[in-house]
Amino acid sequence: MSKKIDVSELLKAVGNEERVKTSEEFNFTELNIVAPIDINIKLLNIGKGILLSGTIGTVVRLSCCRCLEEFDLTVNLEIEEEYSFKQSQAPKKGKKEIELKEKDFVFPIESDNTIDLGEAIRQNILTALPIKPLCSDLCKGIRREK
Repeated sequence: MSKKIDVSELLKAVGNEERVKTSEEFNFTELNIVAPIDINIKLLNIGKGILLSGTIGTVVRLSCCRCLEEFDLTVNLEIEEEYSFKQSQAPKKGKKEIELKEKDFVFPIESDNTIDLGEAIRQNILTALPIKPLCSDLCKGIRREK
C-alpha cells in the first residue's frame, strides 16, 4: 500500500518545508494493522534530498508469545527518513561483495517528483514491534484443562 506525496514545490529551493498531518488506511501483508495510521510529519528540502521527520501512530494486532491469544498493541513512534534521487547500484552476479553505506538506506524520490511513505512507515512499524509480544507482563501462558 502506498501514500504518495508530490514534492515538486519542495524541490525548488533548499530549506523549503511542508507539513503533512493525515490519517491513512494501509494494508501491509505482514502487519495486522487494525486502525488508520496517524501521520504527523515535516518534509524538508536538505539540498541532497528530502528529510522526513515526525510521528506516526496506529494499533497493531499481535499474538501473545505465551498464551497465543491475540491482543492490540498501540504503536506511537518518531520517524526520520531521507529521500533522494540517487540510488545505489546493486552488485551484479559474479562481482565481489560490497559494504553497504549510509547512502544505501535512503528511500527514492520517484521520477515524477513523488515520495512514497508506505515503505518507510512499514519498516518503522516493523522495527518498533517487540520480538516476543506479550498481552500482559503477568501472562501465565497457555492454560491446560485438567
